[in-house]
Amino acid sequence: MISALFLASLALGAPVKVATWTASTTSAPNDARSFEATNLGDGKQSTAWVEGEDGAGLGSWVLADFGGPKTITAITVWGSSWYNVEYFGHYNRPKTVVAEYADGTTEEFTAVDAQAPQVWKLKSPKNTQTVKMRIKGIYAGKGVDTAISEVRFSDNTSDGPVPVVSAVASSSAIADTDGSYDAQNAADGIADSMWCEGNKNSDGTGEWLELTLGRRSTVSALKFRAGAAFSPELFKAVNRPVSATVSFSDGAKETLTFKDFPFEQNLSFAAHTTDKLKIQFTSTKKGEKYDDLCVSEITVVP
Repeated sequence: MISALFLASLALGAPVKVATWTASTTSAPNDARSFEATNLGDGKQSTAWVEGEDGAGLGSWVLADFGGPKTITAITVWGSSWYNVEYFGHYNRPKTVVAEYADGTTEEFTAVDAQAPQVWKLKSPKNTQTVKMRIKGIYAGKGVDTAISEVRFSDNTSDGPVPVVSAVASSSAIADTDGSYDAQNAADGIADSMWCEGNKNSDGTGEWLELTLGRRSTVSALKFRAGAAFSPELFKAVNRPVSATVSFSDGAKETLTFKDFPFEQNLSFAAHTTDKLKIQFTSTKKGEKYDDLCVSEITVVP
């Protein structure tokens, strides 16, 4: 089931780029894994900031500096570590967060205790250069430290990618200890989450993803990360798309041809005005370990 929180996060405006991240404290590296504040803006759910205070981390904070005044309308937070299901339950999750803006004003937000993006819409648009997020309350995990995997700030501009409000698929693989493989993972802005089809009688040929846009828009390209883009090894392990047909709500169709690498590729086509995109995969390349077609990320470009 697609969560309402996730759909709200997809419908937000363009992301606001953070110039620098700082934190009150940071946990020491463990098993070559860093827990620095910069992990909050790297577009990956497998990395996280972990506070280094004694105790549960109440009062710890992270500060985002945009490098100049920006207008923000919403904050989306991936609480705890999303490296896998076990890590999510191990770390404390933020429950109550106080956001302090550059002018000294504050706003308090409350999260639900679920492995879903927490979408906090500001009472009114805020023009600010910085946002300090202080942890006021937590949901206790099995460990003692509080973690946050990712933070995204949004504005209400029409610039940038076309927002997606829902994503559905012909089938999806069953969730495991690494998390879900649902359709929404293909349009969440997180590079190391992914949709994988769940048809055990297919290599992915004929399977499809359908994206519903936040507004009727003229679309001229897709930015696409095929396969499991988390690592070269995982990329080779799963099936990847070779070609696909994308259909628009006006009945028009375009053919997509994919390069076989894990990096973002820009797929341009004639401009179409549409409120939906249906991508049906017409051929695939076999993975070395799994017979499931996977897609890490799709961004719709005006």
